[in-house]
Amino acid sequence: MKALIQQFFKPTFERFNKEEPELAIDLATAILMIEVSRADFNHDPTEAEQIRQLLLDHLSLCEEEVDTLIKNAHREADNLVSLQHITRLMNEQMDQRGKVQVIELMWKVAYADGDKHHYEEHLLRQVAELLYVSHADFIQARHQAE
Repeated sequence: MKALIQQFFKPTFERFNKEEPELAIDLATAILMIEVSRADFNHDPTEAEQIRQLLLDHLSLCEEEVDTLIKNAHREADNLVSLQHITRLMNEQMDQRGKVQVIELMWKVAYADGDKHHYEEHLLRQVAELLYVSHADFIQARHQAE
């Protein structure tokens, strides 16, 4: 019974991780992008549209799949307690280049509204550290996004 209850409450992210690992990486990326957009406590439609466009440009998903991904990512972000399980999965399944690309996407979201808030930068630094992205790659990703 306990296992059944745990399975019921298991987040979408954890189910994707076991059933569709590539989709779990896409979901993790979307969650991190949403977290950046929320970091400054200011809902900006420009950032939301930027997230959608970046996901369309960088993932091999159609518009409907990206919209579903964003919906799931918002639900996961609402229940997010820690970035540890997301970054752990990324460290296990992504190469260094892919992790730097995630940081660059996050920077693009941070700059989407024309103003980089210090809370956004703090979150980006935290994620970069958890992904073992070097400071040089972190700065290069920032310059690419600018």
